[in-house]
Amino acid sequence: MDQHFDVAIIGGGPAGTAAALTLCKRNDISVTVLERGAYEQPKVGESLSPGVRGLLQYLDLWDRFEQEQRLSLLGSEAAWGSDTLGTMDFILTLHGAGWALDRQRFEQMMADEVLHRGVALQTDVTVTACRHQDGLWHLDLGGRHITARYVIDAAGRTSRFSLRDGAHRQRNDTLTAISTRLPRAQGTQQMTRVEAFEDGWWYAAPLPSDQTIVCLFSDAERIHALRLTDPTVWASHLSQTRHIRQLIGDIDNCLSLETLPAFSSLLSRSDPNLPMVAAGDAIAARDPLSSSGIPNAIGGGIQAARVAADWLFGTGTLKPAYLDGVAQDHAAYLKTHWSTYRTESRWSNAPFWRFRSAQVCRGPSATIRSKSNGHRSIFVPSHVARWIADTAKHPMSQIEVVQQARSTFPDIPDERLLLAIEDLTHIADTVPTA
Repeated sequence: MDQHFDVAIIGGGPAGTAAALTLCKRNDISVTVLERGAYEQPKVGESLSPGVRGLLQYLDLWDRFEQEQRLSLLGSEAAWGSDTLGTMDFILTLHGAGWALDRQRFEQMMADEVLHRGVALQTDVTVTACRHQDGLWHLDLGGRHITARYVIDAAGRTSRFSLRDGAHRQRNDTLTAISTRLPRAQGTQQMTRVEAFEDGWWYAAPLPSDQTIVCLFSDAERIHALRLTDPTVWASHLSQTRHIRQLIGDIDNCLSLETLPAFSSLLSRSDPNLPMVAAGDAIAARDPLSSSGIPNAIGGGIQAARVAADWLFGTGTLKPAYLDGVAQDHAAYLKTHWSTYRTESRWSNAPFWRFRSAQVCRGPSATIRSKSNGHRSIFVPSHVARWIADTAKHPMSQIEVVQQARSTFPDIPDERLLLAIEDLTHIADTVPTA
């Protein structure tokens, strides 16, 4: 027989389990969490800032977290804007030290609490098909079938569940992480470290297992061009770092690298009457440089759960406010995010840094025309660049090109379209005729 639930949560990471733990504070909502893994796969570890304490206390997780996550972080260091390391000490903040997170153990802890509190957590399952019919979601799980009145999409930044009814995910970049775990050098401090280089930046953080997680972050295009997924090439770039290499002990010749998406994105609005909402990276993904991924996921999961409960038993008015809040937070995040990248000026002409530091210069009324040899731009994918070049073959105002591009490619941010147009066109000598 089909199983029926009030709420089905797709994704059992921090956002999904936070949503489940929030919903189970009530005893009149049946919940299931659908997780495609089994919490056994090692995950990229990361640092957790001390400000997450309040969220964990709300979920009644703080005491267990404090017992299980033993490795404290004293702060973070960064060689950003210069070769010199700068330091921020967590010990000087209101909440004290942060943590070097064992990500696998952290997610397992949250999953255990979900089960302990009576939520139906299903692992090793994938939603293979879904439809909304007669007021219910019908979810196929590879041979099994469940129904739910409401769905929370917490399946991460590459989730496709929310991409329905005209919704799309607006990506702000193509940032990608290539990471591995390496032996930690003796005598190193319990600090995270960031080091910028010409094609991106490195990140290193101690793990409780006497290892260090080391990640190289760059754009997908640069990773492909430089062959950075090749362990030998990756290790060669690591050896050229000034500050990250100091944290690493002897490196095995057989490196195993993991490639993960790390782009920033925002999910556009879909049908407001559809009984579903996204949370965490599925609705608004952030660059790991912001160190806000897990707190954002947990907080978003809590808010999404409140939206679901309001739709089931309240007025149903929380969803628009939630979506407005997410959009406003993401806009504020992007403003701070890009200004942080623009403080690194040593390689301003390198593609990675130019993509993040270039400013729009032309006015919208400028009359423009395609350059004779302009068909590529770092600011947009190649097919968008070709479209811009073809559209502006004859003189026309820049605002006309922008308006047409915006309707043709709604997933490309306006700033990126404007920068690409400036790349691919020049001010026309003649004014277009009426």
